[in-house]
Amino acid sequence: MNTKMNKRQTLCFLISLFLTNIAVMADMVIIPAANGLYETFENPAAINFILSGPSFIMLFSAMLCGKVMEYLSKKIILIGAMILFAVSAIFGGMIESVSYLLTMRVLVGISMGFVNAAAMALIAEIYVDEGKRGSIMGIFNAAMAGTGAIMSLVAGIFATESWQAVFRVYWVAVPVIVMMILFIPKTAPEGQSSSENTGEENTDKSYLIHQIMLMVSCFAYNLIYAIIYYQVAVLVAEQGYGNESVAGLLSTLGTVGSCILCILFGTIYGKLKRATIIFGYAGLCLSYLMLYMAAGPIMAGIACMLCGASYGYGFSYFFMRCTVVVPEKKISSSISLTTAIGGFGMFLSTYACTAIQNLLNITGIARILPLAITAAGIGAVLSVICTVMDRKHPSDLYTEQQ
Repeated sequence: MNTKMNKRQTLCFLISLFLTNIAVMADMVIIPAANGLYETFENPAAINFILSGPSFIMLFSAMLCGKVMEYLSKKIILIGAMILFAVSAIFGGMIESVSYLLTMRVLVGISMGFVNAAAMALIAEIYVDEGKRGSIMGIFNAAMAGTGAIMSLVAGIFATESWQAVFRVYWVAVPVIVMMILFIPKTAPEGQSSSENTGEENTDKSYLIHQIMLMVSCFAYNLIYAIIYYQVAVLVAEQGYGNESVAGLLSTLGTVGSCILCILFGTIYGKLKRATIIFGYAGLCLSYLMLYMAAGPIMAGIACMLCGASYGYGFSYFFMRCTVVVPEKKISSSISLTTAIGGFGMFLSTYACTAIQNLLNITGIARILPLAITAAGIGAVLSVICTVMDRKHPSDLYTEQQ
């Protein structure tokens, strides 16, 4: 650990950092209010952006955060972004106006990107040991999934009152900001840190091939996951498994699976390293095969739990690997790039699904499953090949420098 803290300080720091996920998972709060928004405003395109737009804006703000971290401490960035999030999220439903809502949701998206990128970069900076870093990142991602599930549940209760009522959930950001001010350690801006080591600057760019390969895999993994999992409700309806409550249950099982594998990720990564992702792709492949063969909601539930577990596992892997395949001074920008690339893959998933259906002249989600199974299988095979190649030309650049 680069910053010395006792056990109590470490615990308070981690709790504060994990709670920043209320900003990262902000979209989960407004989703239960979707029906009320569509009924109130006769502008479906605008409402679609109000619901999912922040995730799209997050792609760009995460990239910008990588540059800002060169000049400002991660603590300052996190607190500033959380304050922006609190103001724009809490007061987002104050005025019944589409333009007002759109403006507030853009600000929420900006804060989401800054919080996620800065939090991951802070973990990478403080926890130098690769095994410990992997464990903390895994737990952070588990907290992300759990936070999203809890926020969505509470927002669903408020949504029965009115769509504006769901914005009350965001008040939880206020005590989190106080905790961040008190317990998150202040670190030097990365530009200041790198200027102290200018004599050791390495102009070797050979790491770029490993980083590019990792980003391609990250994009593909998120796309393969989201192209099916985002359509679980549609699959439930077309296969006759049940109503919306069944779809909600399957989604929850996916979240549970994700939390479990994220918590175990540090241990698994410590043993498998680069080979870790092979089992992520294999898990997606198997879960989609089970969904394709499922004769009822029980098998589908098991498949969704495995699918969610595989995603949480892969999500943790990409954020962990992006910190070890680049030089130390590039870690924060690598995390920002991973955030953007992964999010872009998920954002494109619904468009890719529609494009495939139009191209092959098919309807429904079940008929896309064989393609997803094939894509995940190819990903597993390519990961095996890359792992074998990695033994000859190790990509763990950063940890070799320690």
